[in-house]
Amino acid sequence: MRIAVIGGAGHVGLPLAVVLADAGHDVTAIDSNEDRLLTIAGGESPFYEPGLNELLQSVLLRQRLVLHEQVSVVQDCDLIFIVVGTDLKGDEMPQNESVFEVARSVRKHLSPSSVVVLRSTVTPGTTAHVAELLDGVVADVAFCPERILEGHALEELRAMPQLVGTRTGEVPKCIDDLFSSLQIEVLAMTWKEAELGKLFLNTWRYTQFAIANEFANICESHDVSFSKLRTSLLYRYSRGTGLMAPGFAGGPCLRKDTIQLLKSTSFQSELLQAVLQSHDSLTSRIVDLVCREVGDSDKKVVQLGLTFKPGSDDLRGSVALELAHQLNRRLKNFFVVDPHVLPLPEFNFLSENEVADTADLVVVATRHPEFLGVSVRGPVIDAAGPRLLNESASSDA
Repeated sequence: MRIAVIGGAGHVGLPLAVVLADAGHDVTAIDSNEDRLLTIAGGESPFYEPGLNELLQSVLLRQRLVLHEQVSVVQDCDLIFIVVGTDLKGDEMPQNESVFEVARSVRKHLSPSSVVVLRSTVTPGTTAHVAELLDGVVADVAFCPERILEGHALEELRAMPQLVGTRTGEVPKCIDDLFSSLQIEVLAMTWKEAELGKLFLNTWRYTQFAIANEFANICESHDVSFSKLRTSLLYRYSRGTGLMAPGFAGGPCLRKDTIQLLKSTSFQSELLQAVLQSHDSLTSRIVDLVCREVGDSDKKVVQLGLTFKPGSDDLRGSVALELAHQLNRRLKNFFVVDPHVLPLPEFNFLSENEVADTADLVVVATRHPEFLGVSVRGPVIDAAGPRLLNESASSDA
């Protein structure tokens, strides 16, 4: 099958393009970012995803994946995936204009037999509007949201059932055949059901993390370790599996999708408003803890981690990065450590080995595996709390 992935150089589009190419399809990854395309053409992903470089090199060698900047090449494709970002506006209102812009730009290049599949996260009703924009020029329009977990993209693309929303709730044969080639189940539904389903899943995860942080704060008020308590509560108790570990929850999806869900309905959800407030308060709580400990002194504060999750190089939507910006503005001597990120000009970077000799106070923001066993000589403030651990001995950060 001939497939185009518009936004094919991104965190969602590139793994999709590579997996489909590896399954034997002829895939064109289309992207306006020339630098990223050049990197990909050299057999290297512009971001870290386990196993992606090796698979990318394989499909390039087999000539199953080609790269292009222009959307005009979609004219020869059976399936066109639209995988572009839908970031919030400055006033945090949802925007789907990037999706509409792509739909308008490809309209004159589409074949009457082709099927367009939206994979970007959008507000309910967006797919219907795209179908109106493409009315009469394509065979069908579907919404098939990505649900992959960064760091597990390849394995989940090959195993996770796919939600496919269409106007009638019936899946076009070409989409069914595509996922059958990956031996993946397809769950048929309507456009709005699929659009809401994606938002519900990420909002649910964001809510779980908020509850975990609230529980950690309550435990702190009782001088109890939530981490230790949680381990005991989950032991051989299957109904507790949704009890998450506390700490920062961010990235490019969870907060944005919760806001998209809230803004897309006339229903006033006090619970989801509280979830957003809970997450937003965590950063200021840590900043206050750090500033109280440091005061007006010249103490050196080192933050461990900038990315939004452990083992990743992704800074998009990172609460750890926002924390670093706030601390950098408030403190006289502030340093950061993140082995997954190239040094940013606004921060003073250290290596893991320099922490022990530098830090008077350590802030654990992202728990990269490289930080296990890092020695510190002063107190530690952990985002998974947050709390001040007055332990000047060696600490497993």
